Amino acid sequence: MATTDRLAAFDDSVPTDRTPVVIDVATAPPPKPLTRTLSALADLGDDEVLVQVNDREPTHLFPKLADRGAAYATAEREDGVVTAIWFP
Repeated sequence: MATTDRLAAFDDSVPTDRTPVVIDVATAPPPKPLTRTLSALADLGDDEVLVQVNDREPTHLFPKLADRGAAYATAEREDGVVTAIWFP
């Protein structure tokens, strides 16, 4: 699926004027989805939005995003769950 299709799953709260950085952790065993996402977030630029593709909602990730001051939005799709993460 194209990156723009993944971003189309979200409402207007997700910044679409930033470059998407996509990581697919759908098949990674725990805790890899969490650690890979936090590692990618640490390298995220102000002009980028991190797009995590997962097979489930990353509930353990949300408090860690809040601790880091990151905003996020999650959308369920037929092919999994997509979470957009950015710094406001």
